[in-house]
Amino acid sequence: MPNYNLNVLQPAEFEDLARDLIQKQFGVFVESFTTGRDSGIDLRFATINGGKSIVQAKRYKDYSSLLSNLKGEVDKVRRINPDNYYVVTSVGLTPRNKDDIKELFAPYIKDTTQILGSNDINNLLGNFDDVEKKHYKLWLTSTNILQSIINKEVINWSDFELQHIKQQIATYVPNKSLEQARNILSQYNYVIISGIPGIGKTTLANILLYDYLAHGYEEFVNIPGDMDNASKLYDPHKKQVFFFDDFLGANVFEDNGSGFAQKLISFIRVVKKDNSKKFILTTREYILRDANIHYEKIRNENIELAKCVLDIGSYTKTVRAKILYNHIANADLPKEYISEFLKDKGYRWIIGHRNFNPRVIETYIDKQLWIQVPVSEFMNRFKEFFSNPHMVWEMAFENLKPESQYALMVLASMGGEVSIESWNKAYSHFGKLTSDQLQLKYDDITWNKTVKILHDCFIRTGRYQGLIVVTFHNPSVRDFIANYIEKSAYTQRLLLEGAFYPEQLTSLYDEFLSQNMPEIFRSNNISLSDSNLEILRAKLIEFLSNNPESCKLSRTGISFIKNSYSKTAFLKSFSDRFPSYFKKIQNQLLSILLTQITEGNNTDFFQRIQLIKRMNWSNRETELRDVLNLLINEDKDIDDYPELLKLLHETGNIDLIDKTPFLEKMEEEMIVDMDTMINGFADYEEREELYLEIEKRLPDGVALSRAFSRLQEIRDSLEDIPDENDEDSYRESSYDNEQEDFIIDRLMDSLLQ
Repeated sequence: MPNYNLNVLQPAEFEDLARDLIQKQFGVFVESFTTGRDSGIDLRFATINGGKSIVQAKRYKDYSSLLSNLKGEVDKVRRINPDNYYVVTSVGLTPRNKDDIKELFAPYIKDTTQILGSNDINNLLGNFDDVEKKHYKLWLTSTNILQSIINKEVINWSDFELQHIKQQIATYVPNKSLEQARNILSQYNYVIISGIPGIGKTTLANILLYDYLAHGYEEFVNIPGDMDNASKLYDPHKKQVFFFDDFLGANVFEDNGSGFAQKLISFIRVVKKDNSKKFILTTREYILRDANIHYEKIRNENIELAKCVLDIGSYTKTVRAKILYNHIANADLPKEYISEFLKDKGYRWIIGHRNFNPRVIETYIDKQLWIQVPVSEFMNRFKEFFSNPHMVWEMAFENLKPESQYALMVLASMGGEVSIESWNKAYSHFGKLTSDQLQLKYDDITWNKTVKILHDCFIRTGRYQGLIVVTFHNPSVRDFIANYIEKSAYTQRLLLEGAFYPEQLTSLYDEFLSQNMPEIFRSNNISLSDSNLEILRAKLIEFLSNNPESCKLSRTGISFIKNSYSKTAFLKSFSDRFPSYFKKIQNQLLSILLTQITEGNNTDFFQRIQLIKRMNWSNRETELRDVLNLLINEDKDIDDYPELLKLLHETGNIDLIDKTPFLEKMEEEMIVDMDTMINGFADYEEREELYLEIEKRLPDGVALSRAFSRLQEIRDSLEDIPDENDEDSYRESSYDNEQEDFIIDRLMDSLLQ
């Protein structure tokens, strides 16, 4: 017999469970009523002989509270005068408890079997699998299932904690996208969850992860920013779930270029063939569209076959209502606020709004922004946030002291995850340089207060082996701060002049959107005012002339390491953000550029090639050929050959290859690489793609016969990929056919119970 904690269900959810169990137990149709109409009736059904039976569902934590409530129901039941009265409660009942309740409601309760306590409910759930599976939250929050999830091996995810799981399940509402994503995973073994910001992509992904881990998958691997980790951790002998959140984030392409697309496609190909693997990815829909336009490998592979789009339009009114209800019910709002929420059914306006977005609800309710709002204005302000979602953050931001406001703006200029130490340095430096204009306090006491105020609403932190890492609480916070900065050329100027790290020039700004830059690279950035370009140039030269620190962090497993400052990477990033302006000031940077291109090393080979592409070589063809000859003859990683060959083609200099020595050296390096790197099918798929890319970019008629012959030998020696067809049969979602308005009103009314 299962042993579920029935109090994880909200009152309306518990009533639905009672209805489903009564229907199943007696084979009857059970009517439901709104709270305002019940007068002692939650549920009603007719027996075969025409008798009238009523049911009341009582979700309480202890018997004394239950009994006190039931005593208040006696007169109502007598007025109704049913043939039978049933009590279904979440409280565990002793035989004596049941006898007392039976006596209280005599003659309407004829036998204690008409009183169902928690043990009885669990017993019925054990008998009726379909009811058990329908009530998803109950099943997934059961002690044994949660413990099963927690005990699984988790790699690269520090947030995988019991409380975090419970919170997500408490507010999640199963809907058709869950079933759609499951079906896609069943068919393709991977799914791309896309949609607008705040729609619930990561939440859906997490629910899928928990589901698979609860159904026998042994290991969960979070992919923190590149595909190398995924390939290394792929184990053909384990049932694994891989997760890549925001897999088309700008930093992925900026740092890894086309190599990322190649590794991603190779990994997807392997996963598609292996039923012991599931690969879940999320991205914003508009970025996915842009990736298909600008990246041939992604477009040709047609990875969108396994796309699950989360669309507000696909959220029924009932689903929207349940999302709203769950957040309100779990927020412990005072009764006067709940009454205001229910007044005149104002919630219907929110549910039907075209900008309905779970993140707006989460921010206003869960982050307790409502505390600053009088009861009488609670719903008016709530509605305003849906009409203008940025108002959620504007309201909170405007109530901050200047120190906190500018600390957030400095953080936005630094990029993604940074150490709290780096953030402190950047803010203190900014405070000193802008002291005449802003008079900000930046002493340690003020700083600690600032971090405490911003924590859990605007920012979140995590400790990784002694390093405290800070990031915005969610993308909408960063978007708001960026938009706030974009409106003020003066604020942009202060942030540029007060920049401490080179990343503060390239993490927030780019050229005006009229420039033909892929959405992937500018989706989260803002346009820099023309009036600030000279300040940008001066600051660029300042950083290039000195040896500044870097605030960028790189993931290493579940931890982070601080990056060293790379002048080449900084120049490449600057040219990404400001391609036209970069060419305009190229001559002022020429000496530095040529030094970085010709005196670099194989660790920044890709960045050096990108710089060459972005430079204007008109009337300097001889100099370009000299540079290319240096690149051809220097040692490089095998992964760098495709970009080099592509550059030689694009500049019309493929003839620079001395075919015999170059090919012999490259082919030998390929053989060493495949002997070293290929340890399984995932590695094989990835490296084969790389070698084919190299061969494709060689001059016509040139082949790499020896290398591909060796590759075939390695392929023949690998074990066959397990062709498991033991796909778990998952619970089928069930959707009520009751009228939506009735369901919604009954649901919301239960908030006052």
